[in-house]
Amino acid sequence: MNTPLIPIGLALIMMTVGLSVRLSDFKALPHQLNAVAAGLLAQLVFLPLIALVVALVTGLDTVYAIGLIILASAPGGISSNLLTVLARGKTALSISLTILTNLVAFITIPTVLSIAFLIFRGSGLEGPSTEALHSLPFGETAIKVLAISALPLAIGMLVCRFLPNFANRIEKPAKFIASAIFAAIVVNSFYSEWSSIMSHWSTVGPAVILLNVLAIGSALLFSRLFHLSAKQAITIAIECGLQNVALALVIAQFLGNGRFMVPSSIYALVMNVSVLILIAVGNKLSEEKSEVRVKNK
Repeated sequence: MNTPLIPIGLALIMMTVGLSVRLSDFKALPHQLNAVAAGLLAQLVFLPLIALVVALVTGLDTVYAIGLIILASAPGGISSNLLTVLARGKTALSISLTILTNLVAFITIPTVLSIAFLIFRGSGLEGPSTEALHSLPFGETAIKVLAISALPLAIGMLVCRFLPNFANRIEKPAKFIASAIFAAIVVNSFYSEWSSIMSHWSTVGPAVILLNVLAIGSALLFSRLFHLSAKQAITIAIECGLQNVALALVIAQFLGNGRFMVPSSIYALVMNVSVLILIAVGNKLSEEKSEVRVKNK
C-alpha cells in the first residue's frame, strides 16, 4: 500500500470532481445558507466528536481508534453528488458541501488528528502503538492534504471555468478513470490489511457501523434543529454518511502504520449499504409528496 501512485491517483480523482463543477450549480445557494451551515457543522465538527466517543465507548485499540478518527475527519465522498440525485435530494447543496469540505480538508484533518493524537497518547488504551504515538506534524500533514485534495480540486474547477469545452470533452472519460482509481485504492487497502480486518472485525466492525449510523443520525438531527426540508435533510445525511474513504486511506498511509487503514476499509462497504437505505427513503418521500400534489389538484 505504501506507494506514491496512490496519492497521485487520489489527486486525479479530486481533479475530476473539480471538472464537473459548474457555476450554475451554486445559483440556488443563497437560499440554502442555513442548510450549508447545518451540513458543515454536522460534518466538520460533530462527526469527529462522534468518532472519538465511539472509539472510547467501544474501547478500540489505539491504532484503530486513530484510524476511526482519520475516517471521520475526511471530507464528503466523491460519489455523494450522484447518489444525492438518485435520492432526489438537493444536488446544488450536495455539490457545495462536497467542495467546501474538501477545500478546507488541509486545515481540518491535521487539526482533528493533532487533537486525537494528544488524547489517545494519554488515554491508557491498550495497543502496540500507544507508546509510539507522537504529536502530529501539523504543517507537513496540511501540505500533503493540500497537494492531493484541495489543490487538484481547485485546478479542476479552474479548468471547468476557463476551458469549458475541454472540460466537457474529458469529463466522462475522466470520471470513468477516477472511479477505477477509487476502486483500486479500496481493493488494495482490503488486500494489504485483510488479515487485520478479519482478526479485529469483532471489535472494529461494530465501531465502524455505529459511526456510520450516528453520522447519518446526527445529520438528520441537525437538519431538524435548523428547520430544513426533507430533501435537504437527506442530502446532508448522504454527505455525512459517505466519507472520502480514498483520502482517509491515503492519510493513513502518510502516518506510516497500515492498520490505521482498517476502519476506512470496512467503512467503504458499510457506507454503501446505508446510502441505499437513504436513497430508498428519499424516493419514498418524493413519491408521497407527488401523490399529495395530485390529490390537491
